[in-house]
Amino acid sequence: MEFPDNGARAIGRAGAVAADPEDGLALVYNPAGLGSQMGLRFLLDSKLCMQGLLFKGTGQDSVTNDGGPFFAPAGVFSYGFGAVGPLQGLTVAIGAVGPSAVGRLSYPEDGAQRYGLISSDFFIAYYSLGVGADINDWLSVGLTGQLLHGTASFSQAVWSGFGRGTDPDFDTVVNIDVTSGFIPTGVFGITVRPIESLALGLSYRPKLRFTAEGDLVSQLPESPEVLAAAPKQVGKGAELLLTFPHVIRLGAEWSGIDHLAIEVDLVYEGWSAFEAIEVRPKNVVIESNVGDPTPLEDIVLQKDFNDAWSVRLGADYNLVSDRLVVRGGYLYESSAIPDKSISVDFANWGRHAVSIGASLTLFGVIVDVAYAHHFIPTKEIDHSAVMQVTTPPLADPQSLPVPEQSVVGNGYYSATLDVISLAVRVPWDDLRSEF
Repeated sequence: MEFPDNGARAIGRAGAVAADPEDGLALVYNPAGLGSQMGLRFLLDSKLCMQGLLFKGTGQDSVTNDGGPFFAPAGVFSYGFGAVGPLQGLTVAIGAVGPSAVGRLSYPEDGAQRYGLISSDFFIAYYSLGVGADINDWLSVGLTGQLLHGTASFSQAVWSGFGRGTDPDFDTVVNIDVTSGFIPTGVFGITVRPIESLALGLSYRPKLRFTAEGDLVSQLPESPEVLAAAPKQVGKGAELLLTFPHVIRLGAEWSGIDHLAIEVDLVYEGWSAFEAIEVRPKNVVIESNVGDPTPLEDIVLQKDFNDAWSVRLGADYNLVSDRLVVRGGYLYESSAIPDKSISVDFANWGRHAVSIGASLTLFGVIVDVAYAHHFIPTKEIDHSAVMQVTTPPLADPQSLPVPEQSVVGNGYYSATLDVISLAVRVPWDDLRSEF
Protein backbone atom coordinates (compact mmCIF):
# COMPACT_ATOMS: atom_id res chain seq x y z
CA MET A 1 0.00 0.00 0.00
CA GLU A 2 2.78 2.45 0.88
CA PHE A 3 4.67 3.05 -2.33
CA PRO A 4 6.32 4.95 -3.91
CA ASP A 5 8.25 7.48 -1.79
CA ASN A 6 7.59 11.13 -0.91
CA GLY A 7 9.73 14.11 -1.85
CA ALA A 8 11.40 15.10 -5.12
CA ARG A 9 14.92 14.68 -3.73
CA ALA A 10 14.12 11.25 -2.29
CA ILE A 11 12.32 10.08 -5.45
CA GLY A 12 15.26 11.19 -7.59
CA ARG A 13 17.53 8.99 -5.45
CA ALA A 14 15.12 6.01 -5.44
CA GLY A 15 14.38 6.62 -1.76
CA ALA A 16 18.02 6.41 -0.63
CA VAL A 17 17.98 9.30 1.87
CA ALA A 18 17.90 7.70 5.32
CA ALA A 19 21.55 8.34 6.22
CA ASP A 20 21.45 12.12 6.49
CA PRO A 21 18.46 13.77 4.75
CA GLU A 22 19.01 17.44 3.99
CA ASP A 23 15.46 18.77 3.48
CA GLY A 24 12.29 19.05 5.57
CA LEU A 25 11.17 15.51 4.76
CA ALA A 26 13.76 14.35 7.25
CA LEU A 27 10.59 14.43 9.37
CA VAL A 28 9.54 11.10 7.86
CA TYR A 29 12.82 9.54 6.66
CA ASN A 30 15.18 10.26 9.58
CA PRO A 31 14.54 13.28 11.84
CA ALA A 32 18.17 13.25 12.97
CA GLY A 33 18.87 15.00 9.67
CA LEU A 34 17.04 18.10 10.90
CA GLY A 35 19.81 18.98 13.36
CA SER A 36 22.16 20.44 10.75
CA GLN A 37 19.48 22.44 8.89
CA MET A 38 20.18 25.97 10.14
CA GLY A 39 17.94 29.03 10.04
CA LEU A 40 14.37 29.38 8.78
CA ARG A 41 13.47 26.99 5.97
CA PHE A 42 10.36 26.15 4.00
CA LEU A 43 9.64 23.15 1.77
CA LEU A 44 6.68 22.73 -0.57
CA ASP A 45 6.59 19.38 -2.38
CA SER A 46 4.18 17.79 -4.84
CA LYS A 47 3.94 14.37 -6.44
CA LEU A 48 1.85 12.82 -9.23
CA CYS A 49 1.56 9.04 -9.48
CA MET A 50 0.26 7.43 -12.68
CA GLN A 51 -0.78 3.87 -11.89
CA GLY A 52 -1.65 1.58 -14.77
CA LEU A 53 -3.23 -1.81 -14.17
CA LEU A 54 -4.78 -4.22 -16.64
CA PHE A 55 -6.66 -7.28 -15.44
CA LYS A 56 -8.09 -10.05 -17.59
CA GLY A 57 -10.08 -12.66 -15.73
CA THR A 58 -10.19 -16.23 -16.98
CA GLY A 59 -12.43 -16.26 -20.06
CA GLN A 60 -13.44 -12.61 -19.58
CA ASP A 61 -12.76 -9.25 -21.20
CA SER A 62 -9.85 -7.19 -19.89
CA VAL A 63 -10.36 -4.09 -17.72
CA THR A 64 -8.01 -1.21 -16.91
CA ASN A 65 -7.66 1.39 -14.20
CA ASP A 66 -8.81 4.82 -15.37
CA GLY A 67 -8.59 6.58 -12.02
CA GLY A 68 -6.13 9.14 -13.42
CA PRO A 69 -3.06 10.68 -11.75
CA PHE A 70 -3.01 10.70 -7.96
CA PHE A 71 -1.72 13.89 -6.35
CA ALA A 72 0.03 13.97 -2.96
CA PRO A 73 1.48 17.19 -1.49
CA ALA A 74 3.79 17.91 1.44
CA GLY A 75 4.83 21.07 3.25
CA VAL A 76 7.35 21.67 6.06
CA PHE A 77 8.50 24.73 8.03
CA SER A 78 11.65 24.42 10.13
CA TYR A 79 13.90 26.63 12.19
CA GLY A 80 17.45 25.74 13.13
CA PHE A 81 18.68 27.56 16.23
CA GLY A 82 22.33 26.61 15.78
CA ALA A 83 24.30 25.77 18.90
CA VAL A 84 22.13 25.58 22.03
CA GLY A 85 23.82 24.80 25.34
CA PRO A 86 25.85 21.60 24.93
CA LEU A 87 24.25 20.88 21.52
CA GLN A 88 26.05 21.84 18.32
CA GLY A 89 22.74 22.23 16.52
CA LEU A 90 19.02 22.17 17.33
CA THR A 91 16.17 22.35 14.80
CA VAL A 92 12.39 22.23 15.20
CA ALA A 93 10.13 21.43 12.25
CA ILE A 94 6.39 21.30 11.65
CA GLY A 95 4.65 20.02 8.57
CA ALA A 96 2.07 17.85 6.85
CA VAL A 97 2.91 15.00 4.50
CA GLY A 98 0.52 13.31 2.11
CA PRO A 99 0.33 9.58 1.49
CA SER A 100 3.25 7.57 0.18
CA ALA A 101 0.81 5.58 -1.92
CA VAL A 102 -1.50 5.51 -4.93
CA GLY A 103 -4.88 6.34 -3.45
CA ARG A 104 -7.22 6.47 -6.45
CA LEU A 105 -8.30 3.59 -8.69
CA SER A 106 -11.36 3.19 -10.90
CA TYR A 107 -12.65 0.22 -12.92
CA PRO A 108 -15.90 -0.59 -14.75
CA GLU A 109 -18.82 -1.29 -12.44
CA ASP A 110 -19.70 -4.40 -14.44
CA GLY A 111 -16.11 -5.49 -15.20
CA ALA A 112 -14.50 -8.81 -14.40
CA GLN A 113 -12.66 -7.20 -11.46
CA ARG A 114 -15.78 -5.88 -9.70
CA TYR A 115 -15.70 -8.40 -6.82
CA GLY A 116 -12.17 -7.21 -5.99
CA LEU A 117 -12.77 -3.48 -6.46
CA ILE A 118 -14.83 -1.04 -8.49
CA SER A 119 -13.28 2.19 -7.27
CA SER A 120 -11.27 3.56 -4.36
CA ASP A 121 -10.24 7.00 -3.15
CA PHE A 122 -7.97 7.03 -0.10
CA PHE A 123 -6.06 9.97 1.33
CA ILE A 124 -3.97 9.83 4.50
CA ALA A 125 -2.12 12.87 5.86
CA TYR A 126 0.58 12.81 8.52
CA TYR A 127 0.60 16.01 10.59
CA SER A 128 4.11 16.13 12.00
CA LEU A 129 6.16 17.95 14.62
CA GLY A 130 9.82 17.03 14.80
CA VAL A 131 13.03 17.98 16.54
CA GLY A 132 16.57 17.11 15.52
CA ALA A 133 19.81 17.77 17.37
CA ASP A 134 23.49 17.53 16.52
CA ILE A 135 24.93 16.23 19.79
CA ASN A 136 28.53 16.62 18.56
CA ASP A 137 30.56 16.21 15.37
CA TRP A 138 29.73 12.54 15.01
CA LEU A 139 26.24 12.01 16.50
CA SER A 140 22.78 13.40 15.64
CA VAL A 141 19.38 12.26 16.95
CA GLY A 142 15.82 13.20 16.11
CA LEU A 143 12.20 12.45 16.91
CA THR A 144 9.01 13.17 14.96
CA GLY A 145 5.59 12.98 16.56
CA GLN A 146 2.76 12.47 14.09
CA LEU A 147 -1.01 12.51 14.03
CA LEU A 148 -2.40 10.51 11.13
CA HIS A 149 -5.78 11.51 9.70
CA GLY A 150 -7.37 9.77 6.74
CA THR A 151 -10.43 9.36 4.59
CA ALA A 152 -11.36 6.28 2.59
CA SER A 153 -14.15 5.59 0.16
CA PHE A 154 -14.44 2.53 -2.00
CA SER A 155 -17.02 0.42 -3.76
CA GLN A 156 -17.11 -3.27 -4.52
CA ALA A 157 -19.57 -5.80 -5.91
CA VAL A 158 -20.93 -8.43 -3.51
CA TRP A 159 -22.59 -11.66 -4.66
CA SER A 160 -26.30 -11.86 -3.79
CA GLY A 161 -27.33 -14.63 -6.19
CA PHE A 162 -28.22 -18.22 -5.52
CA GLY A 163 -25.45 -20.70 -4.86
CA ARG A 164 -22.26 -19.88 -6.79
CA GLY A 165 -22.11 -17.52 -9.74
CA THR A 166 -21.04 -14.21 -11.22
CA ASP A 167 -24.23 -12.98 -12.92
CA PRO A 168 -24.13 -9.15 -12.59
CA ASP A 169 -27.93 -9.10 -12.27
CA PHE A 170 -27.44 -10.52 -8.78
CA ASP A 171 -24.68 -8.15 -7.64
CA THR A 172 -25.08 -5.87 -4.67
CA VAL A 173 -22.76 -2.85 -4.98
CA VAL A 174 -21.48 -1.81 -1.57
CA ASN A 175 -20.18 1.72 -1.07
CA ILE A 176 -18.10 2.53 2.00
CA ASP A 177 -17.18 6.09 3.00
CA VAL A 178 -15.26 6.58 6.26
CA THR A 179 -13.07 9.11 8.06
CA SER A 180 -10.57 8.44 10.82
CA GLY A 181 -9.84 10.40 13.94
CA PHE A 182 -6.30 11.56 14.70
CA ILE A 183 -4.13 8.48 15.24
CA PRO A 184 -0.76 8.97 16.97
CA THR A 185 2.47 7.58 15.56
CA GLY A 186 6.03 8.79 15.07
CA VAL A 187 9.54 8.31 13.71
CA PHE A 188 12.80 8.04 15.66
CA GLY A 189 16.14 8.55 13.95
CA ILE A 190 19.86 8.57 14.62
CA THR A 191 22.85 9.45 12.43
CA VAL A 192 26.47 8.56 13.20
CA ARG A 193 29.49 10.01 11.35
CA PRO A 194 32.52 7.85 12.20
CA ILE A 195 34.57 9.92 9.75
CA GLU A 196 33.79 13.22 8.04
CA SER A 197 32.90 11.67 4.67
CA LEU A 198 30.69 8.84 5.97
CA ALA A 199 27.19 9.11 7.49
CA LEU A 200 25.30 6.10 8.86
CA GLY A 201 21.59 6.61 9.56
CA LEU A 202 18.90 4.51 11.19
CA SER A 203 15.19 5.31 11.61
CA TYR A 204 12.17 3.45 12.94
CA ARG A 205 8.41 3.94 12.61
CA PRO A 206 6.22 1.62 14.72
CA LYS A 207 3.23 -0.23 13.32
CA LEU A 208 -0.17 1.35 13.86
CA ARG A 209 -3.81 0.42 13.72
CA PHE A 210 -5.86 2.54 11.31
CA THR A 211 -9.53 2.83 12.28
CA ALA A 212 -12.16 4.97 10.58
CA GLU A 213 -15.92 5.31 10.90
CA GLY A 214 -18.65 6.29 8.47
CA ASP A 215 -21.31 4.79 6.23
CA LEU A 216 -21.91 1.52 4.40
CA VAL A 217 -24.60 1.87 1.72
CA SER A 218 -25.79 -0.99 -0.50
CA GLN A 219 -27.32 -0.84 -3.96
CA LEU A 220 -29.32 -4.07 -3.95
CA PRO A 221 -29.90 -6.04 -7.19
CA GLU A 222 -33.13 -5.64 -9.11
CA SER A 223 -33.59 -9.15 -10.45
CA PRO A 224 -37.22 -10.44 -10.31
CA GLU A 225 -36.31 -13.10 -7.73
CA VAL A 226 -34.83 -10.50 -5.40
CA LEU A 227 -37.49 -7.84 -6.02
CA ALA A 228 -40.18 -10.34 -5.06
CA ALA A 229 -38.67 -10.55 -1.57
CA ALA A 230 -38.51 -6.72 -1.24
CA PRO A 231 -35.22 -6.66 0.69
CA LYS A 232 -33.92 -3.43 2.17
CA GLN A 233 -30.98 -2.28 4.25
CA VAL A 234 -31.77 -0.74 7.63
CA GLY A 235 -28.95 1.26 9.25
CA LYS A 236 -25.70 2.24 7.58
CA GLY A 237 -22.99 2.76 10.20
CA ALA A 238 -19.66 0.98 9.69
CA GLU A 239 -16.06 0.92 10.91
CA LEU A 240 -12.98 0.21 8.79
CA LEU A 241 -9.87 -1.34 10.37
CA LEU A 242 -6.45 -2.22 8.98
CA THR A 243 -2.85 -2.30 10.22
CA PHE A 244 0.14 -0.39 8.84
CA PRO A 245 3.57 -1.98 9.37
CA HIS A 246 6.61 -0.93 11.32
CA VAL A 247 9.32 0.43 9.02
CA ILE A 248 13.09 0.29 9.63
CA ARG A 249 15.47 2.26 7.40
CA LEU A 250 19.25 1.83 7.47
CA GLY A 251 21.40 4.01 5.22
CA ALA A 252 25.06 4.75 4.53
CA GLU A 253 26.17 7.82 2.57
CA TRP A 254 29.74 8.32 1.29
CA SER A 255 30.85 11.79 0.22
CA GLY A 256 34.62 11.24 0.03
CA ILE A 257 34.83 12.07 -3.68
CA ASP A 258 34.68 15.70 -4.80
CA HIS A 259 31.18 16.77 -5.93
CA LEU A 260 29.76 13.23 -5.47
CA ALA A 261 27.65 11.65 -2.73
CA ILE A 262 26.59 8.00 -2.95
CA GLU A 263 24.11 6.30 -0.62
CA VAL A 264 22.81 2.80 -0.19
CA ASP A 265 19.78 2.05 2.01
CA LEU A 266 18.13 -1.10 3.27
CA VAL A 267 14.46 -0.77 4.20
CA TYR A 268 12.44 -3.40 6.07
CA GLU A 269 8.64 -3.19 6.28
CA GLY A 270 6.69 -5.55 8.54
CA TRP A 271 3.71 -6.09 6.26
CA SER A 272 2.88 -9.44 7.87
CA ALA A 273 0.94 -7.30 10.36
CA PHE A 274 -1.51 -6.54 7.53
CA GLU A 275 -3.65 -9.66 7.65
CA ALA A 276 -6.98 -8.26 6.46
CA ILE A 277 -9.13 -5.24 5.76
CA GLU A 278 -12.05 -5.44 8.14
CA VAL A 279 -15.38 -3.66 7.71
CA ARG A 280 -17.54 -3.88 10.81
CA PRO A 281 -21.17 -2.90 10.23
CA LYS A 282 -22.85 -1.18 13.18
CA ASN A 283 -26.44 -2.33 13.64
CA VAL A 284 -26.94 -2.84 9.90
CA VAL A 285 -29.81 -5.24 9.19
CA ILE A 286 -31.23 -6.73 5.98
CA GLU A 287 -35.02 -6.94 6.13
CA SER A 288 -37.33 -8.66 3.63
CA ASN A 289 -40.80 -10.17 3.45
CA VAL A 290 -39.55 -13.78 3.36
CA GLY A 291 -37.82 -14.18 6.70
CA ASP A 292 -36.57 -12.63 9.90
CA PRO A 293 -34.30 -9.56 9.79
CA THR A 294 -30.66 -10.64 9.26
CA PRO A 295 -27.82 -8.62 10.82
CA LEU A 296 -25.01 -7.87 8.37
CA GLU A 297 -21.91 -9.61 9.71
CA ASP A 298 -18.34 -8.30 9.63
CA ILE A 299 -16.82 -8.17 6.14
CA VAL A 300 -13.25 -9.48 6.12
CA LEU A 301 -11.12 -8.99 3.01
CA GLN A 302 -8.29 -11.41 3.70
CA LYS A 303 -4.82 -10.19 2.61
CA ASP A 304 -2.17 -12.17 4.53
CA PHE A 305 0.71 -9.96 3.37
CA ASN A 306 4.37 -10.84 3.88
CA ASP A 307 7.16 -8.75 5.35
CA ALA A 308 9.03 -6.91 2.58
CA TRP A 309 12.49 -5.46 2.16
CA SER A 310 14.15 -3.20 -0.37
CA VAL A 311 17.62 -2.07 -1.35
CA ARG A 312 18.00 1.48 -2.67
CA LEU A 313 21.02 3.03 -4.35
CA GLY A 314 21.15 6.76 -5.01
CA ALA A 315 23.72 9.39 -5.89
CA ASP A 316 24.03 13.18 -6.15
CA TYR A 317 26.59 14.90 -8.37
CA ASN A 318 27.29 18.62 -8.01
CA LEU A 319 27.50 19.47 -11.70
CA VAL A 320 27.69 23.26 -11.34
CA SER A 321 28.98 24.41 -7.96
CA ASP A 322 26.21 25.91 -5.81
CA ARG A 323 23.87 25.92 -8.83
CA LEU A 324 23.02 22.51 -10.24
CA VAL A 325 22.95 19.04 -8.69
CA VAL A 326 21.94 16.01 -10.76
CA ARG A 327 20.97 12.68 -9.25
CA GLY A 328 19.79 9.20 -10.03
CA GLY A 329 18.83 5.99 -8.29
CA TYR A 330 17.76 2.37 -8.45
CA LEU A 331 15.69 0.23 -6.12
CA TYR A 332 14.59 -3.35 -5.81
CA GLU A 333 11.72 -4.23 -3.48
CA SER A 334 10.47 -7.71 -2.65
CA SER A 335 6.74 -8.37 -2.78
CA ALA A 336 4.64 -7.94 0.33
CA ILE A 337 1.73 -9.56 -1.54
CA PRO A 338 1.72 -13.34 -1.95
CA ASP A 339 0.48 -14.47 -5.35
CA LYS A 340 -2.65 -15.96 -3.81
CA SER A 341 -3.65 -12.50 -2.51
CA ILE A 342 -3.00 -10.47 -5.68
CA SER A 343 -6.01 -8.46 -6.74
CA VAL A 344 -6.78 -5.18 -8.50
CA ASP A 345 -6.77 -3.11 -5.30
CA PHE A 346 -2.97 -2.98 -4.72
CA ALA A 347 -0.63 -3.35 -7.69
CA ASN A 348 2.62 -3.18 -5.74
CA TRP A 349 4.00 -6.68 -5.81
CA GLY A 350 7.82 -6.99 -6.15
CA ARG A 351 9.37 -4.36 -8.40
CA HIS A 352 12.44 -2.60 -9.75
CA ALA A 353 12.60 1.15 -10.28
CA VAL A 354 14.99 3.66 -11.81
CA SER A 355 14.89 7.39 -11.18
CA ILE A 356 16.50 10.65 -12.20
CA GLY A 357 16.34 14.13 -10.75
CA ALA A 358 17.98 17.50 -10.34
CA SER A 359 18.18 20.49 -8.00
CA LEU A 360 18.62 23.99 -9.42
CA THR A 361 19.47 26.92 -7.14
CA LEU A 362 18.29 30.36 -8.28
CA PHE A 363 18.51 33.46 -6.08
CA GLY A 364 18.82 31.26 -3.02
CA VAL A 365 15.73 29.16 -3.84
CA ILE A 366 16.21 25.47 -4.63
CA VAL A 367 13.91 23.80 -7.16
CA ASP A 368 13.90 19.98 -7.14
CA VAL A 369 12.48 17.82 -9.92
CA ALA A 370 12.35 14.03 -10.20
CA TYR A 371 10.99 11.22 -12.33
CA ALA A 372 10.81 7.51 -11.51
CA HIS A 373 9.61 4.53 -13.53
CA HIS A 374 8.67 1.34 -11.71
CA PHE A 375 9.03 -1.99 -13.49
CA ILE A 376 6.36 -4.32 -12.09
CA PRO A 377 6.29 -7.90 -13.41
CA THR A 378 3.17 -9.30 -15.02
CA LYS A 379 1.37 -12.06 -13.14
CA GLU A 380 -0.62 -15.09 -14.29
CA ILE A 381 -2.59 -16.24 -11.26
CA ASP A 382 -4.32 -19.64 -11.28
CA HIS A 383 -4.38 -20.46 -7.55
CA SER A 384 -5.97 -17.33 -6.12
CA ALA A 385 -7.44 -17.17 -2.64
CA VAL A 386 -9.34 -13.94 -3.42
CA MET A 387 -13.01 -14.74 -2.91
CA GLN A 388 -16.29 -12.95 -3.42
CA VAL A 389 -17.96 -11.35 -0.45
CA THR A 390 -21.58 -12.54 -0.15
CA THR A 391 -24.70 -11.01 1.36
CA PRO A 392 -27.25 -12.77 3.51
CA PRO A 393 -29.96 -14.42 1.32
CA LEU A 394 -32.08 -11.71 -0.33
CA ALA A 395 -34.76 -14.13 -1.56
CA ASP A 396 -36.54 -17.04 0.10
CA PRO A 397 -33.76 -19.29 1.52
CA GLN A 398 -36.22 -22.16 1.83
CA SER A 399 -36.69 -22.52 -1.92
CA LEU A 400 -33.36 -21.22 -3.30
CA PRO A 401 -29.74 -21.96 -2.30
CA VAL A 402 -28.01 -19.27 -0.24
CA PRO A 403 -25.17 -17.25 -1.85
CA GLU A 404 -21.81 -19.05 -1.89
CA GLN A 405 -18.37 -17.59 -2.58
CA SER A 406 -16.49 -18.11 -5.84
CA VAL A 407 -12.80 -17.51 -6.48
CA VAL A 408 -12.45 -14.21 -8.37
CA GLY A 409 -8.70 -13.43 -8.29
CA ASN A 410 -7.48 -15.75 -11.05
CA GLY A 411 -6.33 -14.14 -14.27
CA TYR A 412 -3.68 -11.99 -15.92
CA TYR A 413 -2.33 -8.83 -14.23
CA SER A 414 -0.13 -6.20 -15.86
CA ALA A 415 0.88 -3.11 -13.87
CA THR A 416 2.91 0.05 -14.51
CA LEU A 417 3.78 3.05 -12.37
CA ASP A 418 5.32 6.42 -13.25
CA VAL A 419 5.98 9.17 -10.73
CA ILE A 420 6.89 12.82 -11.24
CA SER A 421 7.67 15.22 -8.43
CA LEU A 422 8.38 18.92 -8.06
CA ALA A 423 9.53 20.71 -4.91
CA VAL A 424 10.62 24.17 -3.87
CA ARG A 425 12.98 24.66 -0.94
CA VAL A 426 13.51 28.11 0.53
CA PRO A 427 16.42 28.54 2.97
CA TRP A 428 15.44 32.01 4.15
CA ASP A 429 18.96 33.15 5.09
CA ASP A 430 20.30 32.21 1.64
CA LEU A 431 17.40 33.96 -0.07
CA ARG A 432 17.90 37.12 1.96
CA SER A 433 21.62 37.20 1.22
CA GLU A 434 20.90 37.20 -2.53
CA PHE A 435 19.08 40.51 -2.19
